[in-house]
Amino acid sequence: MTLVHNLKNLFNRYRMNTTGRLFFASLFIGIIAGLGAILFFSLLQIVSNMTLHQLAHYYPPEPAGELSGVEASGIPLRRWLLLVLPALGGLISGFLVFSFAPEAEGHGTDAVIEAFHHKKGFIRKRVPLVKSLSAVITIGTGGSAGREGPIAQIGAGLGSYLATLLRLSDDERRMLLIAGAAGGIGAIFRSPLGGALFAIEVLYRRDFEAKALIPALVSSIVAYSIFTARFGYGFLFHTPQYVFNRPIELLFYALLGLLCTAVGWFYVRFFYGTRDSFFHRLKLAPHLRPALGGFMIGAIGFFAPHILASGYGYLQQAMDGSLTVSFMLLAVFLKIIATSFTISSGGSGGVFAPSLFIGGMLGGAFGQFVDHLMPGLLANPSAFVLVGMGAFFAGAAKVPISSMIMVSEMTGGYQLLVPMMLAGSTSYITSSRINLYEKQVNRMADSMAHMGDFTIDVLDRLVVEHAYQPMSDIPVLQENAKLQDILQLVSQNEAITCFPVVNQKGLTGVISLNDIRKVLFDANKAESNLLARDQMRKAVSVTPAESLKSALKKFITFGYNQIPVVDIRNENEIIGILRHEDLIDAYNRQVINRKPTP
Repeated sequence: MTLVHNLKNLFNRYRMNTTGRLFFASLFIGIIAGLGAILFFSLLQIVSNMTLHQLAHYYPPEPAGELSGVEASGIPLRRWLLLVLPALGGLISGFLVFSFAPEAEGHGTDAVIEAFHHKKGFIRKRVPLVKSLSAVITIGTGGSAGREGPIAQIGAGLGSYLATLLRLSDDERRMLLIAGAAGGIGAIFRSPLGGALFAIEVLYRRDFEAKALIPALVSSIVAYSIFTARFGYGFLFHTPQYVFNRPIELLFYALLGLLCTAVGWFYVRFFYGTRDSFFHRLKLAPHLRPALGGFMIGAIGFFAPHILASGYGYLQQAMDGSLTVSFMLLAVFLKIIATSFTISSGGSGGVFAPSLFIGGMLGGAFGQFVDHLMPGLLANPSAFVLVGMGAFFAGAAKVPISSMIMVSEMTGGYQLLVPMMLAGSTSYITSSRINLYEKQVNRMADSMAHMGDFTIDVLDRLVVEHAYQPMSDIPVLQENAKLQDILQLVSQNEAITCFPVVNQKGLTGVISLNDIRKVLFDANKAESNLLARDQMRKAVSVTPAESLKSALKKFITFGYNQIPVVDIRNENEIIGILRHEDLIDAYNRQVINRKPTP
């Protein structure tokens, strides 16, 4: 709290603008997110070691960049415990989540997206703690889930809480929510650029939250530096020295993108179908559903242990070319089923790691298949593992840029950026009907967070000429008109609420009905010989070429319901009246006539 107090004092002392506040707050969030990622990862290692290693004696292979140093005990695998442990983990996780923070259910990223679009960036302060514990238990006991969702929700919750403590605006809170998510992801996946891009890209299907890029980068870089200082620098996976120098291979990478779309469609449909058509229809308390999902995972893991937890070690083996086509194809579909049972039942974990596993195994099987049909055509069939990882997540999650960068940073496979761009773009374009994150919206214009921005934007593109009412006989008041003349003109023109006042040169001021009422209710003024020029206010007008955004500002500033429209070549010549309701009607017509975003 002392640090937060000092940060608040820093803002006040130097009277920082929004950019400055977000920069320093993002630095602070990066520190917290980095420490949070260290704590989360350490707890996950401890729980995994206690349950999968020491109890079940299950020692899955590990990626080259995350070797824990734990050696196999030599005791035979206790398969029956693989049946029990995920169910026990689901039971504990379900109790924590549904008792204390139901929004921590599932993969977490959707909760962050919803908080940004619909909750002004608010995440309850208890969510990071509940999410941390429930995700550690779910994944650590063998649940088929990843770290991306939990760490995104944990980091976002910390960012939201800090913004609330600092009493920042709703917009700034949303920015720090994104910065927190970016910090967590950038740290735990050792992907500072990818984590920042993911946080601003995952909010939309076809857009970016561009103004959050700098806070996301700052937080991600700081968090990554802190995390890797504890667990070591380097890539998560060790990959061969891939070289792309055969353009003919692009054809097969494009085919892989199409294959990712087909499998992605099945994945998303099965994932949400399992939730909506099975788990949510069960007459079972929500607290118990993750336990049932865990038992179903255990039933699969009893026969196929490689589908438990993240499966990163098996991805490493696929990159090394040591897995068969049949093994990888079977792993694809078993992973889809296991992930659906884990998360759709209410278990806590992310979908990024399972998606990488599915895409990597699919790419590895496809690469080996093509190499078997046409030996020597592909420079390195295992390169399709890496490309499949990026392409599958790009299409399923609608994050084509960040998925490519994250996979490159995790593997060091920058030489495959060209084929990954093609495969990822193909998958992204052809998978428009599927979406792994339900709470995403199409574009910024569809987000409640930007509703006001785009209202003004529509008015900025319209001009007064589209809305005003031309009048050949405009009721005007002469400067020397008496009160009786004013009242007579008002009674003859009931639709007019703002009367232009003119002299021989043209428009000199305006009188509104409110101005006239004030005179009528003031006995002294009503009985005096007041003239129109004594009651008129500063002349306010618009031209036909003026934007409706500018006209709206004048309506708000001066409090008029109607404003005279003057000729653009002679601003003393009145040619019509613009009513506030005319402006609203023009805006509504423009919005209704907009074609739906594809």
